[in-house]
Amino acid sequence: MNSALFFRLVSHDDKEAALAGAVAGVREGRPASGAVHSVDPATFRQIPGAPFAYWVSERVRRLFTELPPFEGDGRAVRVGLQTSDDFRFVRTWWEVPPHKILTGTPATTPEEFRRMTFKGKRWVPFAKGGAYSPYYADLHLVVSWERDGEEIRHFIDPETGRTFSRPQNTDFYFRPGLTWPLRGIRLSAQAVPKGSMFSVAGKLATSARIAELPILLGLMNSKPFDFMVGVFAGKVGGVQYEVGLIGRIPIPPAPSSEPLGEDVAEAWQIRSKTTCHDERSHLFSLPALFQVEGRTLDERSACWGMRVGAFEETLLRWRRKIDDTAFRLYGLEGDERRRIEDWLESGAQVAMPEEMSEDLPEEEEDDEGPGAVGDKQHLASEMLSYAIGCALGRWDVRFATENIGVPALTGPFDPIPVCSPGMLTGLDGLPLREAPPRYPLRIAPDGILVDDPGPDGKSPHQDDIVRHARQVLELLWGERLEVIEREACDILGVKDLRGYFRNPRGFFEDHIKRYKKSKRAAPIYWLLQSGKRSFGLWLYYHRLDKDTLFKAIQHYVQPKIRGEMARLREMTAQLEAGKNTLPRREVTSLEKAIDRQQDLLTELTVFRDALQRVVDIGYDPDLDDGVILNVAPLHQVVPWKEAKKFWDELCAGKYPWSTISRHLKDKGLVSR
Repeated sequence: MNSALFFRLVSHDDKEAALAGAVAGVREGRPASGAVHSVDPATFRQIPGAPFAYWVSERVRRLFTELPPFEGDGRAVRVGLQTSDDFRFVRTWWEVPPHKILTGTPATTPEEFRRMTFKGKRWVPFAKGGAYSPYYADLHLVVSWERDGEEIRHFIDPETGRTFSRPQNTDFYFRPGLTWPLRGIRLSAQAVPKGSMFSVAGKLATSARIAELPILLGLMNSKPFDFMVGVFAGKVGGVQYEVGLIGRIPIPPAPSSEPLGEDVAEAWQIRSKTTCHDERSHLFSLPALFQVEGRTLDERSACWGMRVGAFEETLLRWRRKIDDTAFRLYGLEGDERRRIEDWLESGAQVAMPEEMSEDLPEEEEDDEGPGAVGDKQHLASEMLSYAIGCALGRWDVRFATENIGVPALTGPFDPIPVCSPGMLTGLDGLPLREAPPRYPLRIAPDGILVDDPGPDGKSPHQDDIVRHARQVLELLWGERLEVIEREACDILGVKDLRGYFRNPRGFFEDHIKRYKKSKRAAPIYWLLQSGKRSFGLWLYYHRLDKDTLFKAIQHYVQPKIRGEMARLREMTAQLEAGKNTLPRREVTSLEKAIDRQQDLLTELTVFRDALQRVVDIGYDPDLDDGVILNVAPLHQVVPWKEAKKFWDELCAGKYPWSTISRHLKDKGLVSR
């Protein structure tokens, strides 16, 4: 045996001094420290590619020859679809028409899923990477795959005539499996449900034996597997987890009596429950503050924090149990295991190389919305968002008020339902447009709410947003409504709910942040507001149609203008009648009030005219285009700079594939 000495100094800040000390120790015959390794280089060939894995034991290197690789024996690791234009072909799942989203049952076959794409199921759940999230991560994206991807397959560069997109390994689409982020400090795999697709970044590992998938999910999230990924890659941290790497990692056999699969199912359940308060999740049931007990928001926030902590502690126990099993199956126990865990722990302290972290693809970045999970401001905002969702008919308030049991979670690899459990749905599993019989709330008609407190501030419009929010909160809090409302306002730093909903930097900004994921902002409650914020409308995206703006003008804006004009006439008549009888101070006060009223009417008229211009161009939203293109024509009244940006781009001829672009071109509004 021809051994060579290797010095490992990655954990030392002063590497020159560390190397000098290690060399001196070897010369003086002192026992080798952890920095010195004597290894026969020939043994490196046991690992595919022969990386210089000198710091691991001979036992670990032999695993690569004794155990079969992940790729093989019915298992596969594949890259998937490259759309080459995500803006055109990818959406968040909550912004597309629900009836067009692909779903099925555990018994549905991949070929049956494929046939559904020829029957109107255009949007398919899409695994596209993400943040570190072992066992479970919600698939928040969908990809356009109508007619088995006909549009993407024929996505041609007009200049070169070459196909832009790359639909790779299509035979593996719709199959259940595992996916993981492209790179990171630690590897984390998540279950990919049946009926989904995967991308070049969110790759897929799968098996012809469905029963093997939970075991593979456990192994991929285990410390031994992560360690061997580092061995193969030659480092820990900043590893790019390509299919060639994952496919060559050795997999130990798991006896049929091994409970690893059940343990993984428990870990998946616990991990998934941590997202059930997130409105963007397919598992959303209730906001955090209504999943715990307490008389105040402060008490419930603290209780929720403890629940999240309990979830994390429980998940940690299951992970330890899964690690115990994985180490045993790999035959890495005792001192060998301790060395591996120490190596992983030291590597976890090493930051990802700057050149890699700055170049993370957008699908790997995660936006958690405004504030951390346990932040009181975030939770209070989440509660009010839920109230508005109930008022607009999106959420079923009975889950919070009538103790209706939330449907049980599906299995890790079962198809994703079209709607989350907390939604107000019919027997077909699709959203209802009207409240069912004996429903405890009046749902806003046509998906429109108005910001109109009335002339005295005490007699709001029946569809006023604050009035609706309070009706929902009263159902949820009963006689404690006023106390809770005051507490919520204090937490949010606003004078009252009106101020929170009226100020674009309040609820609307929070909503935009909440409904942003992978750099895709897709708010579904839109604020349309007059210039000085004296009047506003809220539109629910999923109720939009070609008549929505016409109804908004006829049912809300015009009546408001008529009412304010009548008040102006009354004030003018009062001034004329009292010019010679009222004290000068009262006359001056009345004149100023008339000026303000005239300004208000001008503001309302400008607002109405802006809406009317959008109506006049034949505004006919197509939800397949996505939120941002549908909101763009309303840029003059929507306090969100992105709307104006995309309107300018539409008028410049961008996005010619969209329905709205073709419509604007027909109207002569596109410059080229």
